[in-house]
Order: sequence, then structure tokens, then C-alpha cells
Amino acid sequence: MSVHVRLTRQLYEQVRADLSRLHPFASERVGFLFAQLGNANSVTPLVLFTGYSLLADDRYINDPQAGARIDSQAIRSAMQEVLNRKEGAFHVHMHDWHGKPRFSRMDRTELPRLIPSFQAVGLSFAHGLLLLSKDDITAAVWLPGNTQPAEADHITIVGHPLQVFERQRT
Repeated sequence: MSVHVRLTRQLYEQVRADLSRLHPFASERVGFLFAQLGNANSVTPLVLFTGYSLLADDRYINDPQAGARIDSQAIRSAMQEVLNRKEGAFHVHMHDWHGKPRFSRMDRTELPRLIPSFQAVGLSFAHGLLLLSKDDITAAVWLPGNTQPAEADHITIVGHPLQVFERQRT
């Protein structure tokens, strides 16, 4: 299934700025993006990011085995935002290198465990994971009713300069 994702340049820059901040012990920052699902019944669903929530320094757990580990209060807060906003939640972080970002082995094991919690409070919304690099972006999207993600094959950052990241289907 083809999934398209869009966010404004302003929101993208806000996320990048937050994720670039140094933390006292975590080597990565984490945040949550919130999104509306457009044309959900279409052949090409559209995920529109609407807002961002950063995590306070005290929401991180000191775990030298992980780039960043967050506590249960951070996850509960994201779940509450799903209820308040009536929008889906996307865990977002950044790998600080060039090229298409790839979820690490730990990311692929740990992060999908968040999705059932988000789906429990927002069954009709899209939820997922967003990963940035220095010059690229990728997203895994769980559409309503799906237990497996679809990789976004078209991510657009709207604004000046317009950026479009497209993935070839294999």
C-alpha cells in the first residue's frame, strides 16, 4: 500500500532543532509528532502532521545500552495527547548521519511496542515512527486496523524549500 506523509517546513525545522539539542546522558533526543489521517479509504492514504511535543530531560532513563530510553510517563503523556487532540501519535528521533535513515535493531524491536498503546486510545487514527537523518527522512505508518506498518513511500516537507523524499517499491 502506498502512504504519503506531509509536514510543514516550520514543523520540520522545530522537530530538527529539538532533536539536535544535547541531553545530559542520552545520545539521542525523542519527541512525538501528531497527525491527522486524510483520505483514509483512498488507495493512497495521506498522513498530515499537525504538531510536535518534545520530551523534558527528566523523561529519559539513563540506559547506556540505548541511544535514548524514555519512561512510562512520556508514553502516557503521548497517549493523553492522542485523546485530547483526536489525532495519531508518531514517535520521532534522529540518527545523526547522511543518507536514508534506517531503524536500528533496537528501534525495530522496541519502538513498534508503542503502537498498540496508541491504537488503544486512538483506534481510527494513523500512528507510527518517524526517523530523520541529516538529509533524509523515513516513516513507518500503522493505518487504522493494521497490525503491520507500511513504509511511507512519499514524504513531503511543504514550504520553502519544498522537499520530496520518495521511496521505490521493491
